[in-house]
Amino acid sequence: MLVTQTLSSGVIIRQDFTQSVRLPFYETDHDEWVYATHGGTVFLVVFHGRPYGLTCRHVFGDFDPDRLFIAQDKAARKGTPPGRIAGFAYPSAPRDGAVGTDIEDLCVIYFRPEVRADFFTGAYVIDDRTIADSQAGHRLRVAGALKDKTTIVPPDITAGYAQLEFQDDGPFVDPFLRTAKAKFDAANITEITGMSGSPVFSDTAKALCGMVVRGGISEGLCRIYFMEASDIVRFLDAVNRGAASNYYLKSQPRR
Repeated sequence: MLVTQTLSSGVIIRQDFTQSVRLPFYETDHDEWVYATHGGTVFLVVFHGRPYGLTCRHVFGDFDPDRLFIAQDKAARKGTPPGRIAGFAYPSAPRDGAVGTDIEDLCVIYFRPEVRADFFTGAYVIDDRTIADSQAGHRLRVAGALKDKTTIVPPDITAGYAQLEFQDDGPFVDPFLRTAKAKFDAANITEITGMSGSPVFSDTAKALCGMVVRGGISEGLCRIYFMEASDIVRFLDAVNRGAASNYYLKSQPRR
């Protein structure tokens, strides 16, 4: 579904957040198995004219992040170059209310100068008009790559991309997370491993509202925990400015 949004610059854009996701896979030293993955999702964005990748630190598992391959298109095409990565930024040394929270799981991937804003197909443009806070009861959609539906059989890579619908279930005890819930047909969805790093879009607010950090299915109920877009953007802004630190403090509870 294309969403029409008017940026603060007055430019009207039409973007589909489901096209901004990529399967994170890694180049290996094995001739027979050139690529491998632990699952997870990379969410590609454009912020102040620069491309970035958003994901969770834990999706790397025991792979070397420097071997991460981020395809130019959602469906990786043979022969197309990956986005060349310059480095990774993680929140560290939390203070006050950020101590012991999931904010440290946030990862911002930044790219070499030759990787421009239009390099990745479908990267989601972040502006003050394209994000919003979710509220209890909002209708949400999540786009990512399900691990159990992903296969890597050389030379083919099939990403198990999926789009799932949830309802915002309110704030979580972690001040940086909200919860959302859904029930799925057990014949189609039995687990949601791989959705970490997936963008969360509010159909109610018609804007991006967060990124999945973790989740699972128990007794037929699926629940995700997602970091709010406003908190992600605060860290992304610090990375974009090259700031040495950024202070987080929740002054008011989220509804």
